[in-house]
Amino acid sequence: MSDVASILPPDEQERLAAVRRYDVLDTPPDGAFDRVTRLASTLLDMPIAIVSIVDTDRIWFKSAYGLDGVDEIGRDAGLCASAILQEGPWIVGEAHVDPRTLANPLVSSDFGLRFYAGVPLTTNDGFNLGTLCVIDKEPRELPPNGEQILADLAAIVVDELELRLAARAARDRVEGAARRATELNDDVVQGLTLAKLQLELGEHEAGITAVSSALTASRRILDELSEDAGTLRRMADVRL
Repeated sequence: MSDVASILPPDEQERLAAVRRYDVLDTPPDGAFDRVTRLASTLLDMPIAIVSIVDTDRIWFKSAYGLDGVDEIGRDAGLCASAILQEGPWIVGEAHVDPRTLANPLVSSDFGLRFYAGVPLTTNDGFNLGTLCVIDKEPRELPPNGEQILADLAAIVVDELELRLAARAARDRVEGAARRATELNDDVVQGLTLAKLQLELGEHEAGITAVSSALTASRRILDELSEDAGTLRRMADVRL
């Protein structure tokens, strides 16, 4: 494989942290991303379309339309690994004569890649996770609106990743709130038990204070659960 160090973005460690944040590497095939690659292939009349994520030393395919039996390739210079260095499209019209891609194994091997067009998958905070790309084994050009189509579809991929990240965070928050609610509920029960005992013993001031603390804890439970339920409802509305 080519020297990976020569194609590292300046923010590589932060970029890799962003890749890990989305927890997408090595996940099963997914209809949402498969629809995007199928659309890219159809709209641009290309035989192959890929949603790729650039890992430490490999390029992993979340979706690969028109490419069977390949889940990942090495992180070699010239294609997806180079495309994440760009702010916009990375287009190679004739890879077999382009000095940027001559060494890439997809070009030099029997696979015979000739055309490549990729757009970075850029997160909301500016990290390029990978690319949405289209590939052909013949020299090609994108149609006049091709770059915009790729950019729009790439944005859909990122939106889907962001939405899933937000949903996962919301679920984690609700689960955490449920655990806190259980703990607070135990405190409420204990507080009311103590208050009852104090009132029975004639310790009215202490008993009233204990009841007040228990009621405050109860309100806190309801407020937290209500807020998290609202978050989940908003996430469900977005999905719809």
